[in-house]
Amino acid sequence: MLRARRLEEVLIAVPRSAYDRLVARLVSESLFHVEEPLKELPGASTSRFKLAYAQASEKFSKIQSYYAALKVQPILREGVEVVVSDWVSSFNEYLERYRELDRFFDVRVSRLAEIESTVAELRRLKELLEPVKHVDVDIRVLAESARMQYALGIAPRDIVEYVVELTEKYGLVSVVERVDERTVLVGVAGRPESMRFVVPSLVKRGLSIIVIPRELPGRPSEAYKTVVEGLDKLVGEASRIRGELMERVEELHNYYTYMYAFREAFKVLAYSLESKTSMFIRGYVDVSDFNKLISIVEEETEGAYIVYRLGIRRGEVRVPTRISLPWFLQPFHRIVQMYGEPNPEEVIPTIFLAITFPIAFGLMFPDAGQGLVLVLFALLYLRRRSPDWAFILAILGSTSIVTGLLAGEVFGPKVSEFLHISSIWGLLGLHVPPLALPTYAVEHGLNELVGELLYRAITISLWMAAFMLILGTLLGVVNSYLAGEREEMVAVKIPKFLFFTSATLPFLILFDAKRAGATLGLALLELGGGDMLATIVLAGITVSLTWLLLGEPLISALHGHNPLSGMARSFMEVYESILMAMGNIPSFLRIMALALAHSSIMFAFAYIFDLLASWGPIGLIAGALVYIVGNLMVIALEGILAFAHSLRLHFYEWFSKFYAGGGIPFTPISIPGVRIVFTSTQ
Repeated sequence: MLRARRLEEVLIAVPRSAYDRLVARLVSESLFHVEEPLKELPGASTSRFKLAYAQASEKFSKIQSYYAALKVQPILREGVEVVVSDWVSSFNEYLERYRELDRFFDVRVSRLAEIESTVAELRRLKELLEPVKHVDVDIRVLAESARMQYALGIAPRDIVEYVVELTEKYGLVSVVERVDERTVLVGVAGRPESMRFVVPSLVKRGLSIIVIPRELPGRPSEAYKTVVEGLDKLVGEASRIRGELMERVEELHNYYTYMYAFREAFKVLAYSLESKTSMFIRGYVDVSDFNKLISIVEEETEGAYIVYRLGIRRGEVRVPTRISLPWFLQPFHRIVQMYGEPNPEEVIPTIFLAITFPIAFGLMFPDAGQGLVLVLFALLYLRRRSPDWAFILAILGSTSIVTGLLAGEVFGPKVSEFLHISSIWGLLGLHVPPLALPTYAVEHGLNELVGELLYRAITISLWMAAFMLILGTLLGVVNSYLAGEREEMVAVKIPKFLFFTSATLPFLILFDAKRAGATLGLALLELGGGDMLATIVLAGITVSLTWLLLGEPLISALHGHNPLSGMARSFMEVYESILMAMGNIPSFLRIMALALAHSSIMFAFAYIFDLLASWGPIGLIAGALVYIVGNLMVIALEGILAFAHSLRLHFYEWFSKFYAGGGIPFTPISIPGVRIVFTSTQ
């Protein structure tokens, strides 16, 4: 789980007569990652299948675009049999078989794309014309008149005074009508020489001019009606086309499966070298699967083969990375892949991220009720569309349930009060919940605890900073060791680990923001001040920075180079380490900040509820609706913000300490559920 699987590079040579059978077998076993030859072999030429591979890939991508237009998940059929006499001829036969289906989808999907583009434009026009749909005057004629010009548009409310000012200054005729709380409808008319200055000035202030296209009537009322009718017609046509396409989607699944099979087979064939008698293929196989590969090659060639083992090579070529993770960690690897695939010699951070990411999210989004909504959304809606992200969201929602209960929050203050959450913690002997925030103290009249709860939130945030920064720099040491970069490890990685450990140790050990800050103050400002922990911190920081400063020059001297050649990098490493510590540690305070923002917003909605409820039964109903809508808004907004900031903490503050993520995934050729049958021996 912590390291990539060990892959071995192999070169296989087999007779031409047995190669087709071997290819068919390899693509059905999902164990061989094929790579292009590094160079030509004497007497061998590049495979003739490269054009066929490009054609199969193009068809495969085109079919995927059909699925995308239909918003349907591609399906590979099980038990499909591909009959092959000659690879290219058989591929062309399958293309001919599905030519009519391809044309059927191509024409209709293209029309769907046109309709969607037109519908988007018409909806924009409809929105623009909505405020003036009652106007029954040809504004195009007025706008283009030689003696009098007219402009009509939508603008922010704060433009009204400026319109009045321009009207008086240039002798214009103007009309302003309220559209909603933020926008107004503005109409101005005047002499062309005045309008040439007035209109650009209003546009700069936010006026969006309503311009009716030439193909529509000049009267807004008629143009609006035409747009609505056009929208209805196009939406109906799009629905009809989608219905026609869905009737043949089962045929599309078969077509997709055949093209997928040929693409995988042609990938092997295209990456092969051939001579008059033999075929050669290079690739990677898991060390544990090597014997299985040999058995397959021997069986399909009846012993007529050569397998040359190139070994477990690192650094000479880009070796793919094969990840082996338990099912419950695989979804979280999607987050790691957003940053980059691990290199073969890197520690795989997925297992750590699967723990720290939900914890950070839960601390930023502490509400049991809203976390439950996230879990239900993941299970009932998202699971069918994206199982991996549904699993991740369900875990994140579950941590919010836990942190929400620990913070005494269930759908904000009102529901928490109704459920007597504070009383439950009181029965357990606690004056306030363990993760209670300052707003909790305000809600319950415990103003004397506001400062204490604020420092508790800061303490938790800085403890997370200490833990993740120490772990990140430690993993940086491990990665340097695994990659064989011993000098980099000794000169840079170890002293950086010592520096971040020393700088954050008080937060990790003391679990008290005040005491930890005081300890750092003693270490940096009073040379330890007689405190043991402060003295250890000072010693660690001093030794690590000195080590960083002298490490590169000493290594340069050991190699017989001028020590000054490494001094510039040493200075940069020291500067970067100090700068990162000053930026990374406070960055984790975003955990506290988002949690406070979340609870404060819910506190505001609770206040609005109390205000409306005081007006009587109708106000109570209105307050309940506002509170429900507020919860939904917070779930959507805070859920996105908490995820984004958790992502930032991991990508920028944590991964930057140890993870490169520049690998390429191990993608063995594979045709699941497909059997290739040869009608003749090649």
